[in-house]
Amino acid sequence: MDSPLHIDVRLQDCPADLKQELKTKAEERFARELRKNFPDDKSLKQAFKLFSDASEGGLLSKAEEKVATTWTKAFDKARQAGFRDIAVEEAYFEVRVSQ
Repeated sequence: MDSPLHIDVRLQDCPADLKQELKTKAEERFARELRKNFPDDKSLKQAFKLFSDASEGGLLSKAEEKVATTWTKAFDKARQAGFRDIAVEEAYFEVRVSQ
């Protein structure tokens, strides 16, 4: 049996005066929206891995490229959800996926 997938989301480079509660809620919204864009943890993990491989210069087949783009689309939707209700410039979400 596989252990549950862990998604670590951190809002980086946000203003020092941003309340921790708002930051935490933004990170939680991001993670929740990211999960909603995949049918299961296995699909999410595969898309993240292929996207990461491609970002580091790895060669992907056409089928793998298609899967990797699902990560990009899901990340964008999650980013939009995460930034809802907070006004920050220059901030970004850092994501780590592990099992």
